[in-house]
Amino acid sequence: MTLEAETATGEGAAPKGKWGPYGRRPLVVLCLIGLVDAVDRGVLPGVIELVKDDLGLSDFQAGLLSSAIVVATLLVAVPGGLLADRRDRRTLMAIVLCLWSAATALSAGVRSFPQLFAVRSLLGVGDAINDPAAQSLVADYYPPAVRGRAYGWQRVVPTAGVAVGAVVGGVLGEAFGWRVAVLAVALPGLVVAVMVRRLPLPERGASDLPSVTATGAPPTLLPSQASPVLAPLSTRQSLMACLRVPSLRALLFATSITTASLAALGFWGIAYHQRASGLSASKAAAVAGGAILVGAIIGGFGGGVLADRLRGRVKGAALLLGACTTAAGTVLLLLSFNDGIPVYGVRLPLQVLAVALIVAALPALTAMTTEVVRPHLRGTAFGLLKLFANLFAALTPPLIGFIADTRQITVDGEETGDLGFAFRWTVWAVLLGSALLLYGRRHVEEDVRAASA
Repeated sequence: MTLEAETATGEGAAPKGKWGPYGRRPLVVLCLIGLVDAVDRGVLPGVIELVKDDLGLSDFQAGLLSSAIVVATLLVAVPGGLLADRRDRRTLMAIVLCLWSAATALSAGVRSFPQLFAVRSLLGVGDAINDPAAQSLVADYYPPAVRGRAYGWQRVVPTAGVAVGAVVGGVLGEAFGWRVAVLAVALPGLVVAVMVRRLPLPERGASDLPSVTATGAPPTLLPSQASPVLAPLSTRQSLMACLRVPSLRALLFATSITTASLAALGFWGIAYHQRASGLSASKAAAVAGGAILVGAIIGGFGGGVLADRLRGRVKGAALLLGACTTAAGTVLLLLSFNDGIPVYGVRLPLQVLAVALIVAALPALTAMTTEVVRPHLRGTAFGLLKLFANLFAALTPPLIGFIADTRQITVDGEETGDLGFAFRWTVWAVLLGSALLLYGRRHVEEDVRAASA
């Protein structure tokens, strides 16, 4: 019997391997959205050294290109989350995907740092709107019993997409120039826009209904009959209702710190291996991108499965899992940035394991975010998460670039910043996220009960 057939018969409480009444299709399409966005973002780090040479940028300016996204995020992330709670999320995401493709194509024609910064900022608009909508849709498509695995897939794809974008950028950039590499990733968003618009629209909170969680059957209201429900709270009330949840506050900051560490590794990883490991641009792209890709796959899938298995068995399992894996990943990252260690025998394996451990925390933390707030506030909660995550992720690369510029090393006869030194100073911040998760764990049971009520 197929997965979809088993689900339709309503046998069991959405047990392992069963994805609920909508099947895997919505998850696949939502993952493709994350893939398009991530590849668009990842291609620039893959050609960052070429961009620096062409436009005459410093390491600090190069780091600011990653921070361009925060300009739009600060203005759009929270409104994007509120829109996700009030409008058809499929339409929002389809429009944004078209904007992504246009912004990426425009970036291939820039001639100065301000122009590239402005165009990169447009990508932040799309991410700030799409992410809350997609995250809340996952919670409405899939019941809690499989939600960790669903978010595992959704978390793996963007991280892997950054790696794919970096590799594509490094290879195409070295062969044809950085402008061709950027232009090559501009078109897939239009195809995905059509796919997402044709998805069914679930009723908000439908997957949390007893009729779904107890039987695995579709909700009483068919997807074709569902329509967006306006939240009864005002904008201020929605925001305050989310921020008053203690465990959600811990999740917001801890997840933001964790994703910022991955963003910094994705942005500077290729340049680091060129400088510290002595690799060519294409080899550095393969090593850095491969470490993130393999680590994300192992950590995302493993973390999602583990989150679902521990759910209900250990008090505050999601936050405990996140605290332990991020702390362990931090230690391995610190070891990997030591000078003079073998690249392929020590540094690369350490970075793969570190990424796997850090990414393993994200499915559990994302699934827990959906359980500590009410269904009609999930878009707002994920909008706040996107705001803080992008803020941290935008500040980290220029901070690393700034610290690197304070300590110069000689590479191929030229003075350049010591990125290993900068990473060793900044990666400690991830331990703060682990501590916040342990704090939030004390409030999980009370917050889940309040959200269910």
